[in-house]
Amino acid sequence: VMLLGAAGFRLAVERLNVFVVKKPVPLRGSLATIPPTLGRWERVGEDGQFSGALIEELGTSQYLDRTYAIDGDPEKGMASLHVAYYTGAIDDVPHIPERCWDAAGMRMTRPPEIVALEIDDGDWQVDPGLVNRAAGEPYRGIAVRHPVTGLEETVYMPIGPFEMTVTEFSPSDNDRRRQTGGYFFVANGRTTPSAFGVRSLAFSLTDEFAYYCKVQVTTSGRTSDDEELEEFRAVASELVEELLPHLMKRLPRWPDYERNESDETPERAVQE
Repeated sequence: VMLLGAAGFRLAVERLNVFVVKKPVPLRGSLATIPPTLGRWERVGEDGQFSGALIEELGTSQYLDRTYAIDGDPEKGMASLHVAYYTGAIDDVPHIPERCWDAAGMRMTRPPEIVALEIDDGDWQVDPGLVNRAAGEPYRGIAVRHPVTGLEETVYMPIGPFEMTVTEFSPSDNDRRRQTGGYFFVANGRTTPSAFGVRSLAFSLTDEFAYYCKVQVTTSGRTSDDEELEEFRAVASELVEELLPHLMKRLPRWPDYERNESDETPERAVQE
């Protein structure tokens, strides 16, 4: 009975085009090659390098951990950027501040809340010929110039609202310092501010391939009020807006994985 059930289940999965196990999707470029200058934000110091134990805890070796400052001057304002890429993994919720920082002994001073980013998308051009199959919405692209060759490439931006889950912590009960962290995910060409939302975006049974990428921005201050939250929103919005074209250039070109009319494999299409 068990053998017949297993065979029947496998046959049903194949007939219904259901993909329980997702195939991995390679990055098109290393996250470490994201430019050290994003608008007026310039890298300060060296990129963070995690130990083997931290990489195992993070769940991926494909990450970027970098600090940026306005004009390269920490006195004008600083923000930490953390990007982590996941593919070929089980349906799991990645590390997020409200879990990691709490586990590290920090005290939550502001509960998680969804904050909308202010992203200027006026230069994003709609491509009616490319529609995200899951969302039913056309992709919008932006021209990105190669820093060496000068050639332009159209980079397709993710579908969905640009929102972050933002949480504030303090190192201890008697410490006035505050650490604010906000994150969102890009998963199979769409966005979500929720770690649980990743499951619905990247683990649909009808998708053969799957990936998701966490983008996290962290700032530090000494207050805990709405003014601090608005300041974080402004910093995160500016940094993410500058980051997005470069990030999407390195993430998988998801329309290639959705094309049904092409005989090319996604891997070949991405390489070309």
